[in-house]
Amino acid sequence: MARVTGVKIRDPKTLRRLAVVLSYATRFWHHTFSFAYRPLTTYLVNDRPELLGDARYVYVFWHDQLFIPSFVYSQPDTAILAGLHRDGELLSHLHEHFGLRVIRGSSSRGGTAALLRMLRDPAGGRHFAITPDGPKGPRRKCQLGTVYLASRTGMPIVPSGFGFSRCWRAGSWDRLAVPLPFSRVRCVSSHPIHVPAGLKSDELATYQTQVEEALNQVTAVAEHWAECGCFDPLGYEPPPGTKVNTQHQKAWPSVRRLRRKSP
Repeated sequence: MARVTGVKIRDPKTLRRLAVVLSYATRFWHHTFSFAYRPLTTYLVNDRPELLGDARYVYVFWHDQLFIPSFVYSQPDTAILAGLHRDGELLSHLHEHFGLRVIRGSSSRGGTAALLRMLRDPAGGRHFAITPDGPKGPRRKCQLGTVYLASRTGMPIVPSGFGFSRCWRAGSWDRLAVPLPFSRVRCVSSHPIHVPAGLKSDELATYQTQVEEALNQVTAVAEHWAECGCFDPLGYEPPPGTKVNTQHQKAWPSVRRLRRKSP
């Protein structure tokens, strides 16, 4: 069941109506932010770090930062995983109003299986967006489901971090961050992480750690950028043998955010 200011909501119709109201409120809220994105990669296409061509990616970000990417980077070609509980039902309706495709599931209740089924669907999303520490935590700890999915599908993982100059944090397990109006909001992404195909469960741990460390790194860079207003990679180094075009490492506004259509 969904909770709003401590009130439990069970009625599906009420949840759908609430999602409509929240979608308009969130749209207004987001347009008060000073938003910029900067990759630590060479490639940049339409606000998202992806290679040119028909590449597909698994975008990951921490659960407490869900408020920003679920709106700014919402596109019909991207599917996001939402929990099976009532809170997840509310988020599902909200994501759909933003234009995302929604897959219901969780890391503990069939989420990976749902993503794999969606991948085989010709009408499925081109990319996936996942919070690897969701839906119950522990906070900012990558679970195996994300790297398992990447290994099974061959889709590289793109860690993306977000930072806010001012925000309110909930008392939930993830300490959900809600940026205050007129805050600086910054996004930073690192190089894609390629997980070899066909790995067994005990072989995924190395990549699980790699994703977690990369996510913490880009999150720290984004938070520093948002707080002080200056960009510092904080010692980030690209993978060995990777060539980086520094001309592509400029800050970009969210083009899609400015061109969004009404829900």
